[in-house]
Amino acid sequence: MCVLLKYTLSLIIPVYFLFSGKMIQMTNRQKKGISTVLTTLIIVVASVVLGTAVTLFGTSLFQTGSQQQGIAVSNLHVWQGANSTVVGQTNQVAEGSFVVRNTGDRLVAVDSIKIRGASVPFTSWYASEATDSTDTNFQKAFKYMINPDTDKDLDNDAADDLLQTAAGIGLIKQNAPVTLEPGKGVIIFFILSGSNDTDLTNDVLTTSDVGASTSVSVFAGSIGQVQTVTVARTV
Repeated sequence: MCVLLKYTLSLIIPVYFLFSGKMIQMTNRQKKGISTVLTTLIIVVASVVLGTAVTLFGTSLFQTGSQQQGIAVSNLHVWQGANSTVVGQTNQVAEGSFVVRNTGDRLVAVDSIKIRGASVPFTSWYASEATDSTDTNFQKAFKYMINPDTDKDLDNDAADDLLQTAAGIGLIKQNAPVTLEPGKGVIIFFILSGSNDTDLTNDVLTTSDVGASTSVSVFAGSIGQVQTVTVARTV
């Protein structure tokens, strides 16, 4: 906007002085009105100035809009593994999952997952590869995964949904932010730090949290979303 203002003024000021000079000459000559040539010149220059200003303003708005960033989080789940009803599976980790999409038109890197303010380290993230990051998979009712890096079934239909990983199994364990191109999305499962240790004292979620609401925040730099979800049992 500052550049636009300077450019517009650079066109208007010369016209002003030209017009002022002509007016002084006409006053000295005791003439009435403005000559036809000067009138035509003013109209032409004014049209050019206004046209240029409108064009630059429109370009400025387009460039600003094209630099917008945004992410959308959906299909959020959180499970407390210690509440499993399956015999022999009572000490499972607390886990969560969601789908995140890049809704802007710039590259973004999902770099923060927090639940109740506690950060989940990158090494506890498991993400789907591009070939598995499809609308069909995004819409599945995600299940709790005992082993996210080996389980291929996203829901409970006993069918493998994840077949295209580099190792041929499960989701891919991460060690850095997950980068998303504009319009792309990814499935992320995460395990809560310190979940289900021997006495549960370090757990962000405890057995009493099943059925309660909790907040989960997902961010990519300064943009992100905070959503509330009900903590569920693993099965």
